[in-house]
Amino acid sequence: MKQVVKALFVMAACFFALPFAAQRAYATSYVDFACGGSSCSGTVTNSGGVYSSTGIGGLVDTVSGGPDYSTGAFSLAFNTSTDAISLTGNSAAGGDTLLGSIVGASPTSTSGQTLLALTVNWTTLPTDFSSYLGSSTGNSVGSVIYLTSTGAATSIDFTVSSTPTSTPEPATALLLATGLLGMLSLRRKTFDAA
Repeated sequence: MKQVVKALFVMAACFFALPFAAQRAYATSYVDFACGGSSCSGTVTNSGGVYSSTGIGGLVDTVSGGPDYSTGAFSLAFNTSTDAISLTGNSAAGGDTLLGSIVGASPTSTSGQTLLALTVNWTTLPTDFSSYLGSSTGNSVGSVIYLTSTGAATSIDFTVSSTPTSTPEPATALLLATGLLGMLSLRRKTFDAA
């Protein structure tokens, strides 16, 4: 009986210690591009519910420590009919270009303005962005562009986050293995005692 209690104690200690040794399964890094007021330049056209722009300038990375943080402006170009989207930095921002595909576009009219919300899968990220995000791809959910009645961009906020991977957590596998070994140990001791 004493050995069973000892084995249960060891299993419980392993169970409670594993979360501290677990590696994170998902990266939580993000980059936020934004502009507002006179720092935004460019217009968006709306033709039969298709929104497009050849370039809205003035977006800057606002995340301290992120790639191209406050080093230069980026330009946003997109077309909801082809689902193509890009963010391209000027030479001060290293000339980096992020390429992606629009998977959702939702325009909402409010107080004489249009709020255009875009959901994007970023399929190609520059090396410095990939390194910072820990992923070669990314996504933007709830990114918004505020437009006047003439299509002028008055405020933009685009967050690019790393795309989660489906890599299993090592701690989960270790926990399962520890539990199985503990149960086998208890079963062996039960048979040895009989």
